[in-house]
Amino acid sequence: MEKYFNYSIHLKNERGNQETIILKQISENNTVHNILEFPKADIDVVIETLFKSKKDLFDDEIDLPNEQEINPLILDTLVELFFSGISITDLASQYNLPELLIKQNLERKGIVLFDEF
Repeated sequence: MEKYFNYSIHLKNERGNQETIILKQISENNTVHNILEFPKADIDVVIETLFKSKKDLFDDEIDLPNEQEINPLILDTLVELFFSGISITDLASQYNLPELLIKQNLERKGIVLFDEF
């Protein structure tokens, strides 16, 4: 009999502003089988490694997206909010989007961004 699993992703905030991502593998009967914890800052490396592992396992050609496009209506709203003074960090939190994705899309619209100090 083949087993099926669900996966959950959680963000755990610890003291000292350390944020940890928790991945859980959960069976059909809601038993947790495996747990993987890693620093939030490592999420891109973990995703890239998973893609590479999939390619090695299944010999499929996989292209990692370097830049994704945000829905144009949402992007227009993000541009307006950014120009009204809302930070990229706050926009990322509010719209549940990665900061890098927002930065890439704003730059694609011709907005020059400088690193915040």
